[in-house]
Amino acid sequence: MLKNLNLQFLISYFGFLPYLIVIIEKFFLNQIDNSILENFTVFYSIIILVFIGSINWNLKENISKKLVLYGFSPSLFAVIIIIIYLYNFNVFFLLITFFLLQLIGDYFIIYKNKNHSKVFFYVRFPLTTLIILSLGIIQ
Repeated sequence: MLKNLNLQFLISYFGFLPYLIVIIEKFFLNQIDNSILENFTVFYSIIILVFIGSINWNLKENISKKLVLYGFSPSLFAVIIIIIYLYNFNVFFLLITFFLLQLIGDYFIIYKNKNHSKVFFYVRFPLTTLIILSLGIIQ
């Protein structure tokens, strides 16, 4: 069984655990201040967005300018979100929107015409759906 276990898939799903912990803490334990939970969720979500954008880069090959700009866009968006958040605006809707746009963009730009659809349908789509639902619940 362990021989067939894909370590990258497993680590990807472990990335969802902090959202689950925040939900459990917020609704059942109530030991941590809600503002700390919100700050953590926003900044952790930004890290995930930037990470997803960067996994499409392959520095060993010359990739199209479209893919370079597409891979960079989450980093630019993260900076904008941080600035907006530091001015005390609620950014959960923006995070949810960008996760959705990134998911749709990844499907059409990265996964649709390639042999990596297994990654999209077993990892990318379910995890993004869980993250979006978690952001809605946490907010």
